[in-house]
Amino acid sequence: MSSKSNHEQDLLLFLSKNQGYVTSKDLLEVLNVSQKTVYRLINKINNEYVDGPLILSERGRGYKLDYEKYINYQKGNKKYKEKHFSPSERRKRIMEELLLSSPKPINIYHLFSKYYVGDSVTFNDEQIMTEELKKYNLVLERKNRTLAILGEEVNIRKAIKDIIEIFNTIDIDDLKRNQELNFNQYDVLFILDQLRKIEEDLDITIPYPYNVNIFSHLYILLSRSRKVPTKLFTDNISSEEMENMKKDILYPVAKAIVYNIEKYLNSPLPDSEIYFLYQYLVSSRMQGPLAITSTFSSEVIQVTKTYIEGMSTSLGIDIDSQSIFIDLANHIKPMLNRLVHKIRVKNSLLSQIKITYEEVFLGVTNVSEWVSEKFNLPAINDDENGFLTLYFARAIETAQHQRPIKILIMCTTGIGTSELLKAKVSKKFPELEIVDVVASRNTQMLKEKYSDAQLILSTVHIKEEVPIPYLLVSAMFTMDDQKRLQGKIEEIYHGD
Repeated sequence: MSSKSNHEQDLLLFLSKNQGYVTSKDLLEVLNVSQKTVYRLINKINNEYVDGPLILSERGRGYKLDYEKYINYQKGNKKYKEKHFSPSERRKRIMEELLLSSPKPINIYHLFSKYYVGDSVTFNDEQIMTEELKKYNLVLERKNRTLAILGEEVNIRKAIKDIIEIFNTIDIDDLKRNQELNFNQYDVLFILDQLRKIEEDLDITIPYPYNVNIFSHLYILLSRSRKVPTKLFTDNISSEEMENMKKDILYPVAKAIVYNIEKYLNSPLPDSEIYFLYQYLVSSRMQGPLAITSTFSSEVIQVTKTYIEGMSTSLGIDIDSQSIFIDLANHIKPMLNRLVHKIRVKNSLLSQIKITYEEVFLGVTNVSEWVSEKFNLPAINDDENGFLTLYFARAIETAQHQRPIKILIMCTTGIGTSELLKAKVSKKFPELEIVDVVASRNTQMLKEKYSDAQLILSTVHIKEEVPIPYLLVSAMFTMDDQKRLQGKIEEIYHGD
């Protein structure tokens, strides 16, 4: 989080950029404080500097910085040395400050002075931030040398979560120990206690990353409530939505947590906060006896079936609907709610998933585009596609272990060398099911008698066309033969 405003630092930075005298009126506008506070700040700075006054004053002209003394002052005071930020980091920090205070305006000089940039850079940053905020349906308003971000509360919080990257990288178990995360530790302990209460009341566990999502939502709520009067949280929830929420088992849990937050803040919150938290709960995957359900809406059922059918076609395999349906539907149910309410769950394993299950991920992405179009849903992002990929990858791997590849072993007579080969193959590849040992002269009856066979291992070259793929190997089943067979097995598993 951004640190609190340091008026002493702002005063010194402003004077350092002005070679001449600055009037007290200018200082009042820049610092947004009273005349009395300006006098107090100047006296405090001058009294703390041992080599004489750092800030000079002259009646009728104002105040001026003794620049040589200021340079020495900086060398001896590390707290006035600012870290170097890239342009992107600078804009993120400024947007963070504006978002947390929205819709209250902040003086432009206060926002930019600590980065030592000129007017042209400031103007360019404003243009870039304006475009960035449009993604969240937010407006950057410039008025009387101030900036403010305007928009609906739900969009403001979504932008805060995305722009403050630490919310996407935190580990719940690390929050208590890692002081470098720069979170308010009192707030951290309070929110973790609320998460435990949710799990206890519902007799469930909220796994990663859904627990991080709820933590981020509550932490942002606390931060916003301290900076902005809650009466400015203007989002209106329809009476129909509120009534539907009250029928759900999650409603009293959300209501109790918001009540605890009101006591913690010693400030009332609008009913919309119950609705926001409720949506995060509905949008979370939960584990436990009450979390798994076989009762789904018609939309969840149809979307789940579409994914299974689409992935079966995409991968060229028959995915067992019975084995995957309940688990997948229990994921899709909260996913649909996340899409509707624009709740994004960061998938920290996304890059690994894309590499490890490249083909499956590509298939899921294509099916997701079709699902969005067919069911009139918002675009399904890569984070969600990554989660879905794991379900299908697991289904494929489970199927591979449950249904061994069926093979035939063939030689000239069907005996002798083929029996030797059978023994060697069984030892090296126990996951294969050897259906039979056959003679090469019987190729015509293969399709009729062994229609479910997937591969022939033959010690002789098959001249005729056969309906089953075959691999020519030595009766000694050498290391080279074994490597070639392993490659063939992987081709069959992946439908190549």
